[in-house]
Amino acid sequence: MAAETGNFREAAEKLFISQPSITVHIHQLEESLQVKLFKREHTKISLTEEGQYFLKQATEILKKVEESKRTTQLFSKQKKTEVTVVLSPLLTETNLPHIIYQFLMEHPEYDIRIIVEDSELIDEQLLSNKAHIGIGIGKSKHSSIHAEKIISSPMQLVFPLDSQDDETGRYYELQNLFAKYPLFTGHLNEAILIEPLLQKHLSTVRLMSISQSYIVKRFVKDVLGMAFLPKSIIYKEMMEGRFNILDFDLFELPTVDLYIKYFKENDQIIPLLDKIRYSHFY
Repeated sequence: MAAETGNFREAAEKLFISQPSITVHIHQLEESLQVKLFKREHTKISLTEEGQYFLKQATEILKKVEESKRTTQLFSKQKKTEVTVVLSPLLTETNLPHIIYQFLMEHPEYDIRIIVEDSELIDEQLLSNKAHIGIGIGKSKHSSIHAEKIISSPMQLVFPLDSQDDETGRYYELQNLFAKYPLFTGHLNEAILIEPLLQKHLSTVRLMSISQSYIVKRFVKDVLGMAFLPKSIIYKEMMEGRFNILDFDLFELPTVDLYIKYFKENDQIIPLLDKIRYSHFY
C-alpha cells in the first residue's frame, strides 16, 4: 500500500492504522532483508530497485498464500474416509460386493478399496495395516485380531442341468452321478475333508482339483463335473435354477463358517461393519 500511494500517511489511512505503525513495519522489513526498499524525499516515498523486485516477489507469495487457503478448504470438504477390505475369493461369489456397493451409495464420504486374498492370508493383511477389515473362512490365529461369525453356510452337492431336466423333478441315483461326472475338489478345505468319507461309501470317485470356487461354479454350469459348495455362494444360481442340487444323505456335510475380522475397531470402520453385520447375507 505504501508503494501504491507513495506516502506513508495515505497508506496508513487506507489500512486504518497509525502512520508510525507503517514506518516501523517498513523499517523492520528492511532490516530483515538487509536492503533499502524505499527512497524517502520529505513526505514522498518511492521504491528502490530492490524494493520493486521484492514487491513483485511479495505479491506472488501472497497470491500463493490465498490460493493455498482456498485449495486447503476445498480439500477439507472433499476429503473422504478410506477403508480397505480384504475378502476371501469365496466371498466374491456372494452378495457381499453388492452390500458394500449399497454402503458406498449411502455414504458418499467413504472410499472403499477391496483386496481379494486367500482366507489364510487375511490375518497378515490386517496385522501389517494393509487392510482395515477382513472377511473370510475361519477364525483368526492371532489373539489381537477380533473375529465374529457372520454366517454358517452348509455345503451342498451341486451338479449340472441336462437336457432331460424339467419342472416335474427327476430322481438321481448318487452312484450314477459319480459314475457320470468327476468331482471338483481343492477349492475349499471342507471339500477336501469330504473325499475320504465319499470313498468309504462309493466304489468310484473321480477327482479334479481346482483351486478357486468361482471356477468350480463355472465348470459345473458348463456340464463338466459336480462339486460340494457352500450354499452362500450358490444362492443366486439356486434361485435361478441354474444347478441341480442333490439332497445328500450318506453322511452329514460340513458347514463353512465365514468371519468378519479386524485388528482394532475404530470410528471409521464401524459404519461399514454395521452395514455388513445387519444386512441379509447370502
